[in-house]
Order: sequence, then structure tokens, then C-alpha cells
Amino acid sequence: MQVQADTQTQWSSKGLLRLLRATLPPAGKAPASAAFDAPPQRLSSEQLSELAEKWRRRSAEGDKGADSVAMALEQLAERRAMERPSRIQAVGRRLSELMQLS
Repeated sequence: MQVQADTQTQWSSKGLLRLLRATLPPAGKAPASAAFDAPPQRLSSEQLSELAEKWRRRSAEGDKGADSVAMALEQLAERRAMERPSRIQAVGRRLSELMQLS
């Protein structure tokens, strides 16, 4: 009987956030600890895709963990890209309810 091990690294949102913050340049003259107190700006699906491409390049250069980070970023980009239509649909449904069209 053969058992296949899951070779893909699973990232938690906090772990991925820490890793992404480590790749950001220092913010202005504020101490490093102050920069980590505020939550990072929300990235669009396009920005996440661009960041995933950079991580794919790092993977091609030999960084062993970069591939799993790129995959996580791509999945998040896909999820964010799907959010906009669902939000618009939710607003449309709510307007229909308020106008008593449904």
C-alpha cells in the first residue's frame, strides 16, 4: 500500500501576511514596529496577480518556498476577482427587494 504525502505547503493568512510584509521596503522614517501595527492596504486582484508573478520568478531562481506563496497569491487573486460580481448582484437583489420588484 502506497501513501502519497501532500507536498504543497499550506499557508495561514497570518503566515502569508508576515511573509509578504517581510518583502516590503521600509515605510518612511517610522520605526519598523509601528509599520506592523497598522493593517496593510487591501490589494486588488491585479496587484495580487503581479505579486504572484514575482514569486514565480523567485521560484524559477531556486527559492523552494516561493512556488507555494505564488499559488496562494493566485488563489486569493481569483477569489478577489470573483467578489466584485457577487457584490454587485447582492446590491441588485437588495434594490429589487426595496423596490418590491421580487
